[in-house]
Amino acid sequence: MYLKRLELQGFKSFADKTVLELMPGITTVIGPNGSGKSNISDAIRWVLGEQSMKSLRGTKSLDIIFAGTQNRKSLGFAEASLVFDNSDGALPIEYTEVTVTRKIYRSGETGYYINKVPCRLKDVLELFMDTGIGKDGYSIIGQGKIDEILSNKSEDRRHIFEEAAGIVKYRTRKQESEKKLEHTKLNLLRINDILTEIEGNLEPLQMQADKAKKYLNLREELKNIEIGLFVYNIEKYKQDLEKVVQDIEIMQSQCNDEEGRLERVKILKEELKSSIDEITETIENMSNIGFESQKQIEQLNSDINVAKTRIANNNENNDRYLKEIEEQNAKIQELKDEIEQKEAKKDNLKQNKEKFEKELNEKQEELDKLTEKLSSKELEIEGYKHTVEENTDKKYELQSEINAQNINYQNFEKRQAQIKQEMQSTISELDGTRLNKEDIAKQFNEIENKKNKAQNSLNEVAKQREEANQKIKSFESNINILSSEMRIKESRLKFLIETEKEKEGYIKSVKSLLKDCENIKELGKGMNGVLANIIEVPDELQTAIEMCLGASLQNIVTETETDAKRLVEHLRKNNLGRASFLPISSVRGKKLDKIKGNESGVIGIASDLVKYNKKYEQIILNLLGRTVIVDNMDTAIKVAKQNGYTFRIVTKEGDLINPSGAITGGSVAKKTVNILGRGKEIEKLEKEIKNLKQKIEKLENDKQNYEESIEGILELSANLEKELQEIDITYATEKQKVISINENIEKLEKRLNRLKEEQANLEKQKEEAVSTKGDLQVEINKIVEQNEELSKIITEFAELNKDDQKYIDDLNFDITNLKISVSSFDESEASIQEIQERINQELENAHTSIENKNTQIEQIKKDNEDLEKSIINCKKCKLCTNRNNIVFGQGNKNADIMLIGEGPGADEDRLGQPFVGKAGKLMNSAFEGLGIKREELYIANIVKCRPPANRVPEADEAEACLDYLRNQVILIKPKIIVLLGSTALKNILGKEHSITASRGRWIEKKGIYYMPTWHPAALLRDENKKIEFWCDLKLVIKRYEELEKITK
Repeated sequence: MYLKRLELQGFKSFADKTVLELMPGITTVIGPNGSGKSNISDAIRWVLGEQSMKSLRGTKSLDIIFAGTQNRKSLGFAEASLVFDNSDGALPIEYTEVTVTRKIYRSGETGYYINKVPCRLKDVLELFMDTGIGKDGYSIIGQGKIDEILSNKSEDRRHIFEEAAGIVKYRTRKQESEKKLEHTKLNLLRINDILTEIEGNLEPLQMQADKAKKYLNLREELKNIEIGLFVYNIEKYKQDLEKVVQDIEIMQSQCNDEEGRLERVKILKEELKSSIDEITETIENMSNIGFESQKQIEQLNSDINVAKTRIANNNENNDRYLKEIEEQNAKIQELKDEIEQKEAKKDNLKQNKEKFEKELNEKQEELDKLTEKLSSKELEIEGYKHTVEENTDKKYELQSEINAQNINYQNFEKRQAQIKQEMQSTISELDGTRLNKEDIAKQFNEIENKKNKAQNSLNEVAKQREEANQKIKSFESNINILSSEMRIKESRLKFLIETEKEKEGYIKSVKSLLKDCENIKELGKGMNGVLANIIEVPDELQTAIEMCLGASLQNIVTETETDAKRLVEHLRKNNLGRASFLPISSVRGKKLDKIKGNESGVIGIASDLVKYNKKYEQIILNLLGRTVIVDNMDTAIKVAKQNGYTFRIVTKEGDLINPSGAITGGSVAKKTVNILGRGKEIEKLEKEIKNLKQKIEKLENDKQNYEESIEGILELSANLEKELQEIDITYATEKQKVISINENIEKLEKRLNRLKEEQANLEKQKEEAVSTKGDLQVEINKIVEQNEELSKIITEFAELNKDDQKYIDDLNFDITNLKISVSSFDESEASIQEIQERINQELENAHTSIENKNTQIEQIKKDNEDLEKSIINCKKCKLCTNRNNIVFGQGNKNADIMLIGEGPGADEDRLGQPFVGKAGKLMNSAFEGLGIKREELYIANIVKCRPPANRVPEADEAEACLDYLRNQVILIKPKIIVLLGSTALKNILGKEHSITASRGRWIEKKGIYYMPTWHPAALLRDENKKIEFWCDLKLVIKRYEELEKITK
């Protein structure tokens, strides 16, 4: 995916429709100030959903519409479109080309479009989510953006990393799901409250049903009595009977209605419970399936990537082998052609050789005949001639040796003069270098002291900064705790207010009447509310009072009987049901005078334990004046017996003893909220929320004040870090100077010693040359004397046999020439024969190479098949159980330098790539500083799966992965392998090696150079190891350059 085209019309300075075509790669926009370069980046951000006009260098949204010039009117709209190439399917939309458009009119109307189809801003944001593209994405870096990222808090930087890692989309969906779950929980809470209230109404309804049944029984008894008294007062009882019958019908109707309603409530309750269970189970299943599926997808993607890398490498080798086979076949054809040429040349030489041999034989026969005619004296002369020739050759050889000795002697003297000058120059340079070393060592010590001082200061400031961070975290933690508590209470308050507003918990008739009174002011005149709202009960006595009053809590308090009558008529007129009323003017109560006995568990009379307005005193006495509250049932039974069951007794747990002696008790369902304490809880929550807000505000102010007070420490820390970084660079430079000057002194001393040794050797060679020259001259003098004597004899004999001798000399000359020609033919024939044998050997080698290449191609195919099976299903050790991704390796498949580390960390396990965390970034920077990019290297680890908590791999785990590593080394064929850390060193070169002793030293094994050094993670823990690591990498680069020169 890449940005293919940008279309602008009416956007800022682009009045006319402008189309900018962008090719894959880097596109640079160049122009003078005011030409509209920044407007292009503003247009991209605007289309991607930027809402801040300040970020677009404007004050209001209409500023981005072309405002006109002196010669041109302003436009009424602005439009910008981004066209993306989506042929790789990176965007989740079924189009190979995606156009995102944003348009705004001067009227203020605005709109987004995807492929000319209207959409929302949310759709645009979701389209580019996790691609790095967006108004705040890392793909758009404006002026000051990098400084802003570096200075941001970790939470803000985390958003950028999550965008790059591709998990923002899932985080957004997670947040939406959490909101839905929270809303569902609130609904469930409300449903449970409704169910609780309905269950609370079941008991009063059951009581009413029991009353109706009792009434039916009484009616049967009444019929029997009426039959007996029918004659006595038939008319009176007839009227009474009609009234009773009417009441019975009403009660029966109400009973049937309530039973039907009860049945419906039970059915609804079961359905709701079933639905809740199904929803909860579905949510859990979906969460589990999503998590497992995501983990399996990540695992499969990692295995597939590793296998694809290996298969791609095998395919490259396969293509290379096929190309080499073609080259070998072409070479075979060339060798065959060369053999044919050599055969033809060999036949030609054979014919010429036969011709010259025939002529040689003829000359030799003629010479033999002449030689037979010669006397013994002539044979003797011939011997003398031969001796003279040999002596002459020997003389020339000896003279050549004398000349060579003379030249050597002169060269020795010249070299001695050069050595003398070099020694003087070396001594002078050595003295200067030693003086320079003292100055450099002094500077180095000063810088080292400065570094130590800066480090100590930084450590002290870092300690203060850490304490400050801990205190800020403490502020934030307390603020979060209080904020969480406040949100919970606000949620509870909102729920209570909503339930109070909807009159939840009241029976239908009371709920309808209360709502109508609120809406109709005339109807609510004289109505003071329900009983539950006019009394205030201590928390510890709420259960007792609620069980004592029961359905009476929903009784409506009115000023007079007339007010109650008006409300009853409203209920009857609108068919809203029945309700009980307590008129203040008519209800009277009586309070207990005295409680017999002296039980310690008696809390008091209920009417004395609740708070209420004085005007409601008679109503409270009527309901609670003859009710005593005790601590438990044992006390209740004792008090009831002592007072002869003359009043009602209730325990704190809600168990009742009635004056009739009947006992009511058992468990009480815990309600989320009840009508008795709802108003009080609302008031209490409002006060608590107000206090929490004040506490949070105070903590935030304290935090802000503290942050302002530590700004000096943070600034000092940043300055010290910057200063220490500069000192580190200077320290490393000066230390390198010290190392270099020591190396230079060592080289100069070695050179001086070598020159002295060479001077002594030259003097010895001069003496040997003079001695050899004298011996050779003596031998030459002897040869000259012998030749003079023999030449005199030969000359005398030649004068006597001048003619015959001339002919013999000519024959000897011809024979010699013929022998040379025949010999040259033999040598040529032997050479051709040798070439033919070489060609045949090369042909045989070529055929063997082709067979080997074909075998390797077949092996590659088999390796690919095995890799596809083994990599995905690798379970050789226990590390496979917790891995997210196999980290096989990464880099150039033909790299000359290979890096081997210990094992993947958390970042590597998540991304499936080696060395991508802090240690990897540090290593990349070091190589880039030496001119080597990460892409030029190949990076692997001893184990391919992450050990738990980044521990050192165990022996069986390393052994399980070594086969993969060996195959990687065979396929890549590196010249240099850098062993990062002790684990890599011991598993590759043997347990006897130590990283401390072996670091920085070359180890050659089977044609590969190994360089052990510190693991990059060790550098993060110990700053002093950075320089040693840097020096080791310099040795690696130096050896790499030397090997490159040898190869070339």
